[in-house]
Amino acid sequence: MIRRALVIGRFQPLHHGHLYLFRYALSRAEELVIGIGSSQFCCQPRNPLSAGERMELIVRTLRREGFPMERIFISCIPDTQSPEENWGLIVLDRVPRVDIAFSNDPETVRCLKEVGLHVENVPFFKREIYEATKIRELILKGDSSWKSLVPESSLDFLIEVDFEGRVRRSAGNNSL
Repeated sequence: MIRRALVIGRFQPLHHGHLYLFRYALSRAEELVIGIGSSQFCCQPRNPLSAGERMELIVRTLRREGFPMERIFISCIPDTQSPEENWGLIVLDRVPRVDIAFSNDPETVRCLKEVGLHVENVPFFKREIYEATKIRELILKGDSSWKSLVPESSLDFLIEVDFEGRVRRSAGNNSL
């Protein structure tokens, strides 16, 4: 079995597809590092939650879903600020040593491979349904069905922080 795996996402919001990803990675590795991407952004259309809020959302959800927290690390990973920066090196600087990364995002795969990390794709779990952009779009349409796309254990937190309101307030600024 692989010692330690890495997955990176923005988790805006955390949804059932993310839980599938975490379970998949933990079935292949002894430990999992969850990288919270775009960690420097908050209160924007694509990033309504802060990194701290996403960390709390992930921890609360994983605990309530029965994940083995002693096998999980969470790290914040910012985006690059200029074209000269190497995002793959930033990732390696922000996480403990990992043996493999799981990702389907072409840019993430490219950047991590460039710094010598082995990267494998993950089978999508109902991608046509579970996608954070679609969840935010449903909120903007006033469609409360978005609530069924996130774990119940996440929904409580999202209501606490007025996730719907944040998505609506930030929608006029940029695209999702």
